Amino acid sequence: MKPYRRKFALIAEKPDVTLRVVTPERWYESFQEIVFEPDANTRCEEFPCPIRFSGYGSRFYYRRGLMPHFRDFHPDIIHLEEEAWSLNALQTVRLKRKFCPNSRFIFRTSLSIPTKQRFGRVPVWIERRVFRETELAFPLSDNAGEILVQRGYTGRQVPFPNGVDTRIFHKRDVRELRDSLGLTGGFVVGYVGRLLQMKGVNTLIEAGAHEQGTPCKLLIVGQGEDGAMLRQTAETLGIADRIVWVDAVPPEEVPAYINCMDALVLPSRTTPGWVEFFGRVLIEAMACEVPVIGSDSGEIPHVIADAGLVFPEADALALAACIQRLAHDETRREELIARGLARVENFTWETIAERTYQEYQQLLEA
Repeated sequence: MKPYRRKFALIAEKPDVTLRVVTPERWYESFQEIVFEPDANTRCEEFPCPIRFSGYGSRFYYRRGLMPHFRDFHPDIIHLEEEAWSLNALQTVRLKRKFCPNSRFIFRTSLSIPTKQRFGRVPVWIERRVFRETELAFPLSDNAGEILVQRGYTGRQVPFPNGVDTRIFHKRDVRELRDSLGLTGGFVVGYVGRLLQMKGVNTLIEAGAHEQGTPCKLLIVGQGEDGAMLRQTAETLGIADRIVWVDAVPPEEVPAYINCMDALVLPSRTTPGWVEFFGRVLIEAMACEVPVIGSDSGEIPHVIADAGLVFPEADALALAACIQRLAHDETRREELIARGLARVENFTWETIAERTYQEYQQLLEA
């Protein structure tokens, strides 16, 4: 997933850094199998290794190939991009203690629900062991950091958001793709992501049925277990002929589909066990100069800030009003595009890589 690997490639360009990236050689996510392909143009030393339980972030661990990177490389810093309660975290801290006990340790978290029901005794035990080995945590947001504290973490933490690769996500000419999808003419509202109840795609479809005036076309890109139900909802509401469905596409192709949209919607709905913990596609759309609309689930309002429109989750009428507002107010669209481009500067991999490098330096000096 090259659009999401640039942070470490940029850090590796620093003259005082030797950086190894150990990653699963295959991963199943968003109903796709992703195969890691080493990048010949990076200074990172990249090592894909086989794992068990692909697709299960908290359960996966490396079957082989991980130990030599602790035994022989002896890193000054071990930066784990996984949750503190995961099997991979336990595997990592055990190798750290055995082969390089003086290495500084960082983990990353995207905690979003401050409940303990999700955690059994084994994850809690792992989490506590990992907390004891940690010098610095990188929560995805301020909210994730607060939940970390509630869970017993007392160490230093610095919030770091998800990033966007602006070399890939930017405005581009996609007239040929729009034509091939039958999206010529009219205002196109889009969604990119998993087709699951919690992502609120049914709210977007219902909003399409409530539109007043010139109806918009919907472009829905993604796969999921609720896809058939959503298509049936569109048939029942009588708007199936206004929706273009596209199966999940590789990350490198996502920018082209976002550029086919006149507005992107992230209509997530909070459930007892889940809330939108970031919403990276919002930043990606801003980088493509596409105005965004999001529900008020989780971190979405904080990611959007003043660079888009926010509606109450599950409120199809309110979403329909937001869509119509953008469809009929070109000045407002241009204003949000400009704000979005300015906001993206906080989320570029260049910005995040530089901040991460500075934290590395501070950690070693301490």
